Amino acid sequence: MSEKPHIPVHHANLQWREDGQPVSSAFDDIYFSSASGLEETRYVFLAQNNLTERWTALENNGVFTIGETGFGTGLNFLAAWQLWQATAPASAHLHFVSVEKFPLRRDDLARALTLWPELAEFSTQLLRQYPAYLATGVHRLNFGDKVHLTLIIDEASSGFQRLLLDDPPRDRAIDAWFLDGFAPAKNPDMWSEALFRTIADLSTERATFATFTCAGIVKRGLKGVGFALEKVPGFGHKREMLRGSFSASLSEADHSEHAHKTTPWHLPEYTPKRAGNIAVVGAGIAGACAARALAERGFDVTVFEQGDAPGSGASGNDQGILYAKLSPKPGPNGDFNLLALQFAQRYYPALCPQAVHFDGLLQLAQTDKERQLQQQIVQHLCLQKDSELAQPVTDDEASALAGVPLAMPGLYFPQAGWLQPKRVCTTLLQHPNIHIRFTSKVHSARKKDGQWHLGVEKNQSVQEPGTEQQAYDALILCSANFNCDFEQTTPLPLQPIRGQVSFARATAQSSQLNIALCGEGYIAPAHEGDQGQQHSFGATFKLKQTDTAIREDEHQENLTTLATLLPEISQSFAAQKLGGRAALRAATPDYLPMAGPVADWEGLEQTYSALRKNRKQLIDRRAPYQHNLYVLAGLGSRGFTYAPLAAEVIAAWISGEVIPVSEDLVKALHPMRFAIRNLGKNKPLQQEGKEPGRTPGHEARTPDCSN
Repeated sequence: MSEKPHIPVHHANLQWREDGQPVSSAFDDIYFSSASGLEETRYVFLAQNNLTERWTALENNGVFTIGETGFGTGLNFLAAWQLWQATAPASAHLHFVSVEKFPLRRDDLARALTLWPELAEFSTQLLRQYPAYLATGVHRLNFGDKVHLTLIIDEASSGFQRLLLDDPPRDRAIDAWFLDGFAPAKNPDMWSEALFRTIADLSTERATFATFTCAGIVKRGLKGVGFALEKVPGFGHKREMLRGSFSASLSEADHSEHAHKTTPWHLPEYTPKRAGNIAVVGAGIAGACAARALAERGFDVTVFEQGDAPGSGASGNDQGILYAKLSPKPGPNGDFNLLALQFAQRYYPALCPQAVHFDGLLQLAQTDKERQLQQQIVQHLCLQKDSELAQPVTDDEASALAGVPLAMPGLYFPQAGWLQPKRVCTTLLQHPNIHIRFTSKVHSARKKDGQWHLGVEKNQSVQEPGTEQQAYDALILCSANFNCDFEQTTPLPLQPIRGQVSFARATAQSSQLNIALCGEGYIAPAHEGDQGQQHSFGATFKLKQTDTAIREDEHQENLTTLATLLPEISQSFAAQKLGGRAALRAATPDYLPMAGPVADWEGLEQTYSALRKNRKQLIDRRAPYQHNLYVLAGLGSRGFTYAPLAAEVIAAWISGEVIPVSEDLVKALHPMRFAIRNLGKNKPLQQEGKEPGRTPGHEARTPDCSN
């Protein structure tokens, strides 16, 4: 299955009845019962799936997953959340996975949910987290009470197929189905044979379902894929409805006899045993996000950091820009940037609001080529003057937003801005399940008896692997370019990129700057620094340079770049003695981060060597993987934008829960993708590939100061 482009969203077109109920114009059908939509939800979906009893019986740190056809107004999700809060153990996690082809606009959603004031506690949070731009694909929303909503914007069958990794034990995650949506007579295309097959592929052995309809197409479809059916009295005026459970045997399909649809190079062996304690190497933004995601899921996490504080490396600048490079072309880079930006915009205000300054950001078009690119983005994403994601602005409009004169148009991101990197990392690591060991450089790791033993250098005292008192069930390497120092991950094509940020004291004119600016370089608004009110601006981009000494020529380079945006402010800064900081980013050849498991390199070569002759050949075998070894790295200059969603991907790999991105993006972020590409090109497995650089439209043209 190939990733669909994020084509313009087709929102639901609604009509409103006198009683306040929304009606779909496309399907000429109501969204919920005229008698009482909330009571219908509680009877049809909550009661008939026995959720109260099942949730009360959940173990600590248990996970329960619901699949729903038709998100609609979100009523079923909110009612389930309310019941979950009342019945489930406090440590358990609810995953609610729902598809919607025609999502409601935020204003329509808010209007519909006013009908249920008793759900206001939950609907307020849903509206706050509702994505600004509902691109086709998978959106992950995290809430309090350990509740996660995976909202898929797509047609039902293809939407759920996005979650299939071609790994039956992992794919079978849904414990209960809410088969909702418009009636089969009104929307027969949704109730397809493909949908029922996908429902079966996603169902656990004990999965149940409930649906308001008894239509023949539904009964035949469910029975044909292995569900036992039972008719029970319907709600209100409906005489009957269906409920039932999955009765098919999963044993044959779930073992090695499973025929893969594509070469399963991305799949490690699935082990249902839950890891207990996890080691994370690195306390920058990658390590902090990974540790927090796992700690929230009840794992015991130890973070090793060679510096003396969080964010001691590339994540330690005074100011970090939250920004993503949108693309006018379909594909994984544009898709991930769009999803990661919106996830990060929800993530940081929820977890570390005191470190967030999302007052807006301007991406300025300084060249004709950049102007054309922005016009294409505006057309491709149908961005308007009131778009929540990004808005096209003229030079006069940009000047008014920025508070300083600007001579160029651009894109205005109203919900983006800047944050305080060290404070973010420190806050994320403040969790009772996270233990931090500073000034502890992990220099090696080895596997023994199914656990990872680490060699640690503590205050210049080297300890060999195995001398640590504690061993770990899983290991996550989040140490940027240092990941290549480990023998298990040496072949990963990470490129060091030196970047120097300059600091200048605020002047009367620069203090007028209201929001962050990005162009050929960037500048953030003034904030309280070591020398009073100061600005961060830059940053330089030096491939394969690894020293971190401050260079006066790079200060001058930053001033020259700033002059193309704000010439008078740059001139005033030039009269000062500038401060600064240099650090190393780690970038990948394709500019996307690495987030996933690491294979055994020799085993990968042996298993898939035939790809050297035919890269499209289906090889129906899995390669051996290094058990419970994961990498989160290669964030480039988008560290604070990419890390939160990439960390969710890592957490899903480890916990076995529904992964928060589509199957295509799982592969696009997978650390082994470069090795597979090299095999297909008949190149050595450890091939550096294309170096990141300042190419048109590439992320490095508008670098942030997050890494």
